[in-house]
Amino acid sequence: MNRTLPAGEFTLIRDHFSHGFPRSRDTLLGVGDDCSVIMPRPLCDLVQSIDTQVADVHFPANAPADLIAQRALRCAASDLAAMGAEPQGFHLALTLPDADADWLADFSRGLREAADALNLDLLGGDTTRGAQLVISISVQGWVTTGTALTRSGARPGDDVWISGSIGTAALALPQVLEQPADYSGLAHAYYFPDVQLPLGQALTGKATACMDISDGLLQDAAHIARASLVSLELDADAIPTAVASDDPRWAQCLNGGDDYQLLFTAPASLRRTLQNMEGTPLSRIGKVTTAGSDTVTLLRNNNPMPLPERTGFQHF
Repeated sequence: MNRTLPAGEFTLIRDHFSHGFPRSRDTLLGVGDDCSVIMPRPLCDLVQSIDTQVADVHFPANAPADLIAQRALRCAASDLAAMGAEPQGFHLALTLPDADADWLADFSRGLREAADALNLDLLGGDTTRGAQLVISISVQGWVTTGTALTRSGARPGDDVWISGSIGTAALALPQVLEQPADYSGLAHAYYFPDVQLPLGQALTGKATACMDISDGLLQDAAHIARASLVSLELDADAIPTAVASDDPRWAQCLNGGDDYQLLFTAPASLRRTLQNMEGTPLSRIGKVTTAGSDTVTLLRNNNPMPLPERTGFQHF
């Protein structure tokens, strides 16, 4: 039987979210007041992002609460990796259909474990009652002034790179929907995306454009092309995917999303440097071609391939 919490939003916050999270040296005041107070770092820019996940849209509503929390914070923190930022902290806004004590205990445990892994301080937030479970997480971090990685710096002649492999989380979706509590095999990548924070920081000063792959490689590559006003050519055979290109699920690896790997461009002169970087394997998957346009072309044996009708996830 589920236990209902004693009445009161502040009891909920005190019992589940006021302790056990990593502490940032920049945080002067965190959970428990009207605002958090952060001491700015000298010669640094503060980068911020917010991510919202809705039950039965971004995750199964009946998934274990600790897995929901792990996924929510990791997905949000991936935006910091894409900017090359050092994590500082996060705010949590939680809309709950009811205040179930057991669910909240599991959720806060998963959140603490993810926060420890990502070195993110819980700075505060808000809790409300609503018809559907909704989790909004804002994250923030530091970059040296003027060095944040963006989507808009790709130049003709740059190489296109990707970290890790793509498609695992997308292919895990049938398993996740059928057995939400099972995070073995492919489903581990869905619930525990490997946030590329060290890589993002290592790419500062090397990558000319960067973003994380959340909605699908093809769609996200188009974001870089559009922001940088360049065309990208991608080599289908060079893209590391969860299944081989003759597998009927291969196209899903390119447009399924939920990868949270980094897609970036860099000068061709840095090929050897990038190939020899430690950590997550990097693959050179294409090149930046002409300026003044914003197209993405998928090639096989130098011949254009038809793109799927759906190139990535969209809400609307």
